[in-house]
Amino acid sequence: MQCVVLFLVAGALAAVSAQPGSGNTTKPHIIFIVADDLGWNDVGWHNPDVKTPVLDQLAHDGVILNQTYVNYVCTPSRTAFMTGYFPYHVGMQHGAMLPEQPAGVPSKFTFLPEELKELGYSTHVVGKWHLGFCNWNYTPTYRGFDSFYGFYNGQDDYYKHTVLGGLDLRDDKEVVKTKDGEYSTYFFTDRIVDIIEKNPLGLPLFLYLPFQNVHEPLQVPKRFEDMYSNVQNENRRIFLGMVSAMDEAIGNVTMAMKKAGLWDNTLLIFTADNGGWPLFSGNNFPLRGGKITLWEGGTRASAFVHGKMLQKTGYTSDE
Repeated sequence: MQCVVLFLVAGALAAVSAQPGSGNTTKPHIIFIVADDLGWNDVGWHNPDVKTPVLDQLAHDGVILNQTYVNYVCTPSRTAFMTGYFPYHVGMQHGAMLPEQPAGVPSKFTFLPEELKELGYSTHVVGKWHLGFCNWNYTPTYRGFDSFYGFYNGQDDYYKHTVLGGLDLRDDKEVVKTKDGEYSTYFFTDRIVDIIEKNPLGLPLFLYLPFQNVHEPLQVPKRFEDMYSNVQNENRRIFLGMVSAMDEAIGNVTMAMKKAGLWDNTLLIFTADNGGWPLFSGNNFPLRGGKITLWEGGTRASAFVHGKMLQKTGYTSDE
């Protein structure tokens, strides 16, 4: 998937500047969404029992990527997304980064937003980082992002925003202490919409949106859980509610892009970072295995791309 991300970004940039007779040199806005621990069978276009109308429509109107492979856990995948390297070339192949682990992606490796800033992009990340924070040089605003709103670690509480008893919520470098009791997906979405509405000087946007959903702990507002009242298993019911909460959030982001007049020139890339984790109700049927395994259930991701600059849409790619 890391190669796919870079290829799509490069292709989109080339496409908008090479339309015959159009004279269009406007760079596309890029939204790169990563769903955390989302299983193969946890999206509506693979499983009609999952209520993801926004994602389903985007996927079917774009190109469903049926042979997208990622790494078996999150940190290696995110390393690849940002650097374009396989994680073993970066020294980040060993597993998910732990809260007390003094590690990060070495600073000698250039991140995608650094390259995009050279092309005039305004770059922002909202959500989960999980690429190191023991040194400021490993953190988002030192890796090419103009702003960061989110958390550094891998499995924070959705309401308390803590891990191992410590508060883990930042606005750039500053600790945020005012969100206790608020569901993270709500205020992360509010920040994304705010960035879109206040886009400085009309610059092309690169929005990296690594959602907290649907990583454990299993937590979601009750209205989303109630959407699956027919599901008897409580954990699975909550998990599916978390999927639908993310779907609603993505709908709010796309609506904001449309209201701002930016949507028609937007390339949206969606992928999971690894397979679903059956231990926490992720479902990868009919694939074998799940997160932390090298079988397809752990490494084959639900993914698609959407954008009017794509030459062919409305189909599933098996390449």
